[in-house]
Parts: sequence; C-alpha cells; structure tokens
Amino acid sequence: MQAGRKKHGLSMIDIGAWLREFRYRFLLFVSLPVLLGAAIAYMYYPASFSLGYFLLSIIAMLLLHSGTIIINDYFDFRSGTDILNQARAPYSGGSGLLPEKALKPWHVLIVGTGCFALCIIIGLLIVLARGPAILLIGFAGVCLGVAYTAPPFKLCYRGLGEIARLAATPLIVLGAFFVQVPVTSIPELISIYPALVICVVASLPVAFFNMAAMYIFEFPDYEADRQVGKKNLVVRLGTKNASYLYLIMQAAAYGSLIFAMLAGIIPWLAAIILLLLPASAYAATGLLRYNAEAKKLLPYLRATSNVYILASIILVLAYIIRF
Repeated sequence: MQAGRKKHGLSMIDIGAWLREFRYRFLLFVSLPVLLGAAIAYMYYPASFSLGYFLLSIIAMLLLHSGTIIINDYFDFRSGTDILNQARAPYSGGSGLLPEKALKPWHVLIVGTGCFALCIIIGLLIVLARGPAILLIGFAGVCLGVAYTAPPFKLCYRGLGEIARLAATPLIVLGAFFVQVPVTSIPELISIYPALVICVVASLPVAFFNMAAMYIFEFPDYEADRQVGKKNLVVRLGTKNASYLYLIMQAAAYGSLIFAMLAGIIPWLAAIILLLLPASAYAATGLLRYNAEAKKLLPYLRATSNVYILASIILVLAYIIRF
C-alpha cells in the first residue's frame, strides 16, 4: 500500500513533512504587519481599499516568509547548526526535517527558491495594477529575505539578522499601505506623506514586539549556533548579556506605543496592549533566570510570541474601529 502511494505521488508522511517545513505557526507572524498597513489605509483612504489586492498582498507576504525560512533551513543544514542542535523546540531550532532525512536538501532549496519566484511574480502583478511605489519596497523585502541566510550576505550569521527583522516590519506595513493607496507620481506621494509617517511610527511597537519574539527564539539554539560560527546577537553577547537586550526590546515596544498614542498617531484604544505587560514581565524574568537552560525556556518563548500576536491584533482593531 505504501509503495503504491509513493509510486503515484507524495505519501502522507511527505505531505506532513512539507507542512512542518513551512512552519505554519509562523505564518500568522508575517501576516500581522500586512493587516496593520491595510487597516491604516482603510482608515484614511477607505474608497481605494481593495479586498482582492489585500488578499494578494497576504499571499505574496506568506510566500516571501516561507521562502526565507525554507532557505534558512537549507543553509543551516549545510552549515551543520541543525545537525548539532539538540534543543529543538516548537519556536526554535528549525524544522529538523533535513537532519532527520525526511526531506532532501535539493528539494528544500528548489521549493524555497520557488516561493521567492512566486512572490516576485505576484508582486509584479500588484505593481502593474496599483502603481510603481510598491516596487522599491518589494525589492527591498525580497533582498532582505534572501540575504538573511544565503551567502555571501548571511546576515543572521553576522549579528545583522535581528536588525534585518526590525527593518522588515515597517517595510511590510508601508508595502501593504501602498497596495491599497496607489501612487503614480511624486505629487501624489507628497500628498499622502502624513499617512506614510503614521505607517512607520505605528509599525514600531509591532516591529519591536516581533524582534523580541524572534530574538528570544535564538536562545535555545545558542550552543549549536556558537559551534558552527553563526554569530547572531545571542552568540556574540552570550546568553546572560543577551537577555538584557531582550529587556530593551520589550521596553522599546511599549515605549514606542505610548509615544505614538500621546502623539495622536495610534488610537487610544490600543492602550489595551498595556494589559500585556505582565506577560512580557513573566517572559523577561524567566529569560533572565534560565537564559542558559534551553529546556526551560519554552514557556517564555510562547509568552513572547503571544504578546506579539495579541498586541498586533489589538493595534489593527484600534485602527479599524477608530475609537
């Protein structure tokens, strides 16, 4: 029976492996900045909002993210970090499929590259229909996705991956905004300049919450990353010092939120996000205590992830409700 399945197509094991490779739990992560950009566009320019192009932008972003993490898996396997990693968890350590030989490396490389190619095709279709302003942002996004782990750039191996992730969030928010608000000339761009500033400032809390989440996911991988020379910030600083940087990221998230609300850029309904402070404090104290004990970190990884997701959803709803 199994031989018959393999002869005529993918077996259920293969399908399950590919579902794991795409890391479905992270797909919501990358969708949230798109939702924020679209919500801001809907608030200020409701007449130009297009559900169809919104869905296309979500698909393009999911493909870009999938390409990034799949290619990251491929190069982490080639470097040896995934083989050495003994602390793999739901939020860290990669999929583990290549060390398990559940997938072939060249299959993973082809699928990851294919995700980037499909993202570019959809992006170009959006550019043709909604204006050239998206082109530069889309190009920057694809470059960051490829350069994150692929040679010769390998940003995540040089302590620059965290900065790339921080920069990516405002780019995604701006890109989603431009999808909904077509701009075809410099005068049009100047006319919407205030809304663009709002996009950037409003994206900062989301960017820092996301940065903190992706950053804490690096702690369980510390030993494997250190042994293969993957010098992300956790490896460069050491787990103890790196845990203090996590505190700074969380403080920046809440600080930028409060600043933006006081400046009238983010609606006051978003103050509900401050109710997440105890969860952030729980994650921070846990990381400070167990930063070098990978097996004890999962609750704090989960808490940080949940804070990012909930804060982003609340912020999106604050713009939609306009309270």
